[in-house]
Amino acid sequence: VSFNNNASFCVGTGRMGLALQKEYHDQLFMAQELCHFKHIRGHGLFSDDMAIYQYYKDPEGNERISYNFTYLDRVMDDYRAAGLKPFLELGFMPEKMASGTQTIFYWKGNTTPPADHQRWAELIKATLRHLAERYGEEEVSTWPCEVWNEPNLPGFWQYADEAAYHQLYKTSVLAVKEALPEMRVGGPAICGGSTSLDWVRN
Repeated sequence: VSFNNNASFCVGTGRMGLALQKEYHDQLFMAQELCHFKHIRGHGLFSDDMAIYQYYKDPEGNERISYNFTYLDRVMDDYRAAGLKPFLELGFMPEKMASGTQTIFYWKGNTTPPADHQRWAELIKATLRHLAERYGEEEVSTWPCEVWNEPNLPGFWQYADEAAYHQLYKTSVLAVKEALPEMRVGGPAICGGSTSLDWVRN
């Protein structure tokens, strides 16, 4: 009987913004040299320290939205240089897109639904199209993608609201498939607990 080492499929990491630090870079390459993981997954792709979503008003008071992928490129370049494929977790909510103020962790990842689902969809599409342009559509389409993290826990998703998560999931999957039709996308990545089986059944 052959042994299938599923442990090497994916390594978890802290928030994505940590990958901008030299100490993280050095430890990542050391761990990868020893363990040879295939994928890497972490929180905070859209959190404010990654600075992707930029909302502001121009001098005339008009709303403007732009996207800044400078930090994202640095992190993804590092992952690819280490021989890792990203396992993209779509979250958390940019503060200027969020419907509420609930956060988690000391770095304050916002865990509320988007105030505007269309803006959330446009953020996903813009990000995936940028990644496809930089690394190739065929390559990026092989990266696993999931919608949010452990939404059955009220700390990670406001009120653990299943209906609100289903709306987020639908919006997100449609956006992913519009940007990259061949990308695998799923969810929820639930955490064990008293409500976990209900989420699986639903």
